[in-house]
Amino acid sequence: MTKLLALLTLLGLASASTVDTDNWVGRNIYFILLDRFAGGTPGCQNGKEWCNGNIRGVTKQIPYIKKMGFDAVWITPVVKQVEWRDNWNGTGYHGYWAKDFNKIDEHFGTPEDLKQLSQTLKENGMLFMLDIVANHVGPLHGLDDVASLGDGLNDLSGEQFHQLAHFDEVDFEEYLKNPYTMMEAGDACWPYYDFGHGCNETVILDGWFGDLGDLNHEDEPTAQYLLKWIGDMQKNYDIDGFRLDTALYIPKPFLEKFQEEAGVYITGEVVTYNQTLHSSFQDGSALTGLLNFPITEFVKPTFSVGGGVNFVDFASLLENQKSLYSSVHLLTNFVDNHDGDRFLTNHTLAQLENALTWSWLWHGIPSFYYGTEVPTVAEATDCRASQWNDETGEFLDGSEGKIGELMTNLNEIRREFGLAFGGVNAASLGAVLKADEEGWMAFERSGLLAVVSNGDPKTACFKSPCCPTGEDLLKVGARGEEEPNVACDGEEVCVELVDGAPLVFNIESCKETKM
Repeated sequence: MTKLLALLTLLGLASASTVDTDNWVGRNIYFILLDRFAGGTPGCQNGKEWCNGNIRGVTKQIPYIKKMGFDAVWITPVVKQVEWRDNWNGTGYHGYWAKDFNKIDEHFGTPEDLKQLSQTLKENGMLFMLDIVANHVGPLHGLDDVASLGDGLNDLSGEQFHQLAHFDEVDFEEYLKNPYTMMEAGDACWPYYDFGHGCNETVILDGWFGDLGDLNHEDEPTAQYLLKWIGDMQKNYDIDGFRLDTALYIPKPFLEKFQEEAGVYITGEVVTYNQTLHSSFQDGSALTGLLNFPITEFVKPTFSVGGGVNFVDFASLLENQKSLYSSVHLLTNFVDNHDGDRFLTNHTLAQLENALTWSWLWHGIPSFYYGTEVPTVAEATDCRASQWNDETGEFLDGSEGKIGELMTNLNEIRREFGLAFGGVNAASLGAVLKADEEGWMAFERSGLLAVVSNGDPKTACFKSPCCPTGEDLLKVGARGEEEPNVACDGEEVCVELVDGAPLVFNIESCKETKM
């Protein structure tokens, strides 16, 4: 056990899993939807079609990502996808509809391309996170589709799939026409998944997502297929971590084996507002990390005016997590992702700056969705818009824009104040809430005092260890040259949130000045 892992254990921050997560503490992630990031087809209409963004395109843009201070890259799945179209959702361009787990889809590139990406990231001191799906394969409409799956998945008996509510008089081919789906329990379960009262755990674990073939983890050959695959992927491509899609719908006993076989950090997609249920997937040895859905589902309404959630509620949710989770430092926080409208489609730039500042300075591993730094991508109604000029195919560089500059500044602050990977405070210091009101909150962490709001210009008052001045103010967002007014009365400090932009003060220098 390394010294840092021992420290994490003493602090109650380490997972009971034997997986060493040292190299992920303090990281920040640039998240890429592979088909839409770089190297794709000019004129692609996006939507539900292949645009042919590829692995080589990502490798070419590693300097661009590193320039903004990111030290980990997460890409969507690369395994061979079904060629046929889904009844509702088009093609498998996104990577979540596997046909053969043991092959790399030619749309994305080759095994050699994936190895080169991994090597290039290592050479740049960055970690490689690969998105994976172990809950289901692609859409299945009949036995021909099953037969077309890769070896280990193509048994025509269907034993490799759950067949909930499959009656004896109906054969598997007939069952494929109308599988019992997770959707049946969706209304009763979402968003809290309080099992009982119409929310059926059996349906959640054994039901299908529409026509996506739900893998049967209790079937020994299927379980062994997946366990061997994840171990091989990690070893063959030197992968540092995985993001596990639809982890909520996989039984925990299998997740424990899956995490052990992977041997590296896994952050799981468990989409629920129920913090007790959510945290249970990190307890014990299930998964080392989780995407922080109980919090980030409320980011968009909180960082808006009249969004229905205020900072008092938001702060309460944040505080609850400190006692619920094995390690809050291994939760993945995010503002945007590939499954919902982008933040800037219905928020202001100042609101986005505030949300990102919270995500980057609060404890956890922050994740940034590709294109959020490029206005034409970040404001697109298609949340999976391509990051290249539709006419020329030229990559759109957003590193010099306002959000690109913000991320560069925030990543530099994390390094300077010991919150980045290798920093002395990365794992030992959580954020301490100082005050919260309906439209703003203030918190301290590692010598920093951050004030974030819903972008509505106002004054925030709270207790502070010193009276900060303009000299203590760190550059983060697009606030103008005007310094915020600061008034101090004893231990209470009132700061004006100029233009609604976030404020970050160096309170260590503030304390020294006061002394």
